Amino acid sequence: MHTAARTVLLALAVLPVASWSFSATSVGGIVGHGTPPLHPRLRGVTSASRVALGRSQRSAPRMAAEGAKGKVPVILCPAQFGTPADYTELVGLMEQRGFAVYPAPLSRFDWLKIVPSTLTKEFLTAELRPAKTLGFFYEAITKALEEVDRVHGSEEEVVFLGHSIGGWVARSYIGEKLGEEGSKRVRSLVTLGTPNNAPPKDSPVALLDQTRGLLTYINAQFPSGAPLPASRVACVAGSGTQVPESLGEIFGNAGDKLWDAEVGRSKLLEEVVAFSSYLPLSGSALGVKGDGLIPIDTALIGGECRSVVLEDCNHAGFVPTPGPSLMLPKSYLWYGSEELIDQWIQLL
Repeated sequence: MHTAARTVLLALAVLPVASWSFSATSVGGIVGHGTPPLHPRLRGVTSASRVALGRSQRSAPRMAAEGAKGKVPVILCPAQFGTPADYTELVGLMEQRGFAVYPAPLSRFDWLKIVPSTLTKEFLTAELRPAKTLGFFYEAITKALEEVDRVHGSEEEVVFLGHSIGGWVARSYIGEKLGEEGSKRVRSLVTLGTPNNAPPKDSPVALLDQTRGLLTYINAQFPSGAPLPASRVACVAGSGTQVPESLGEIFGNAGDKLWDAEVGRSKLLEEVVAFSSYLPLSGSALGVKGDGLIPIDTALIGGECRSVVLEDCNHAGFVPTPGPSLMLPKSYLWYGSEELIDQWIQLL
């Protein structure tokens, strides 16, 4: 098989683990086997060089102060294992549309700070709390906000934009760190492909609690994006992948669906990945439509919060690795694609 095809198949195969789960399976794998194996491009690289790489991942798309004034400041909260470098194209597209984007300066290795929380009683009993478990993420958001203050002034309204779990981390940060008074400064909160809703309580998968209590706590303490008015909260979902109505339909004619060279994609693998992701997140998968990782109903808070569903939109255009991310083909449209961004950017 062509090298590009193998890369895409590998990327899609690891996408569920890399992008959203705090489950015992994904994090426990790190605990049980130590630091994840290095990406091939990092083997043989000194630890000092890897530290430098971590810094570059944090700061790659960081916006220069010059030219930012007069634009609407946006704090970008990345997906799990995401770094600013993964959003370079999105940042550029938003700058062209009048926004000054400040990604939370996370490095890939910052995410290993989650590991100690997996060794606690709270992890086992699904009672993790965001401020303790995600303190490193909070610190990164605070740094981004300080940069906004430096460039635009501390009175300037700011937008929070969260991709994947970055959306509910933003919800939690606004509620816990900014509070009622600080949240008055938040112009809007927009989530892109964020698993905002837990599985139905009567679903067997509800007992698994992928986030080990984090999302349950956030939804209980900060429903509908509180303390923000629901009218300032918007959820964007994608409908790029619908799982067939039966397993037979998924695996029927598997050979024909394995690889489409014309678009550089595997429909079979996309359906399998979607099935494995939708089921634990929503309690069902067959016939369910979503962005390939997050079902539509899981992403939309509903009620008075604004909602947008993007056709042919997938979860991400990249797959994080310990080194540079694997980039998915341009035909794999996601929230940050130029073809789709104008369908949600007016929500900011």
